[in-house]
Amino acid sequence: MTAFHRALVLVSCLFAPMAMAEELDSTVGKALFDRKWVQAPASTNAADGLGPLFNAQGCATCHKNGGGARFSAIGGVLGVAGFVVRLGDNEGNPDPNLGRQLQEHAIPGLMPEARIEPHLEQGADGLSRMLAKIAFTQEKPDPATRQEFRVAPPLLGRGLMARVAAQEILKNADPDDRNGDGISGRARIIATPEGSQLGRFGLKATAASIADQTADAAMLDMGLSSPLRPFPYGDCTKAETHCLANATGRSPELDGEEISRQMVEMVAAYVAALKPLPAKANPEGERLLSATGCTACHMPSLKAETGEALPVFTDLLLHDMGDGLAGAFPDGFATANEWRTAPLIDLAGRNGKRRFLHDGRAATLDEAIRWHGGEALKAKDLFMNLPKADQVKLIDYLGSL
Repeated sequence: MTAFHRALVLVSCLFAPMAMAEELDSTVGKALFDRKWVQAPASTNAADGLGPLFNAQGCATCHKNGGGARFSAIGGVLGVAGFVVRLGDNEGNPDPNLGRQLQEHAIPGLMPEARIEPHLEQGADGLSRMLAKIAFTQEKPDPATRQEFRVAPPLLGRGLMARVAAQEILKNADPDDRNGDGISGRARIIATPEGSQLGRFGLKATAASIADQTADAAMLDMGLSSPLRPFPYGDCTKAETHCLANATGRSPELDGEEISRQMVEMVAAYVAALKPLPAKANPEGERLLSATGCTACHMPSLKAETGEALPVFTDLLLHDMGDGLAGAFPDGFATANEWRTAPLIDLAGRNGKRRFLHDGRAATLDEAIRWHGGEALKAKDLFMNLPKADQVKLIDYLGSL
């Protein structure tokens, strides 16, 4: 740990008032979020531990300024910063040879697990599908393993989602569709050291807190261990002996891991402080969002414990989105078809650098809506039956959120 980092921690813990301490945590968290981690051992304890296999050197690689995956197309070749390939069998178990996720980078002396070239293919229905050409370098996946493509979502507004009262989420759950509206959202309950908590972060609601999601991403995407994820070899498997033979960045000064709990919490504080731009009042857009039934899941606001209305545009529940949007495997609770309702936050297209849905297949919000099925099929049909002018108004409204 550097002298600078120790000084910041000391100020934060001993001398700053609560508000100042939170601001300081967020500032240090941004520095950690933007940091490019390096291989261990290194001269700076607090910056090493990368890998041995990894997808990115830092959080900002996939989430620049807290945003989502960034896309480009040069000479017909699709480029993506923030694209990963998840692995699992028909029960969601990780691949025995390659783990939960393919790692396409490695520290010097090692080979990455694969070379991944994502590309788009347009179907007869006019909708694009995300595919990838994968060249395995050493180990190959088990024959029973399936591949699921995912892209990094934007992180703005996660602090709002963290503040939603648990009872607000639970009261909207209707797993048996008792009211017969065709929508049966399920709440995910996660066992944690602090007791049972609601899952609300991650595409399948797999994390109860921003800190938990941060620790999982640090381990899985960068190979950084923490007290929340004490795996110094990241996603390396027992079959990858060449990976397990490398030095780790574990340090007594960092809770015995490569990043300390406090460092995880500082990054989480930065993410929680990423506020979306305030949406301009748009009564017509709001009316159309409600008229199409989208607000049944994309609830414009949920209440905090204080009663404050938080503009999250999600119910934070799992919903069956139909076979068209199904992933490749379940994850132990959510089925392959189920996804946590995505918050309608930071939806601007950014001149084509932003794509939509869990794997980035949709180039526009209109295309994303047309992919909806399952519990969202009725809402999609209502959108499709709107006059073209109203469709444009609704899309423009969504793009402003």
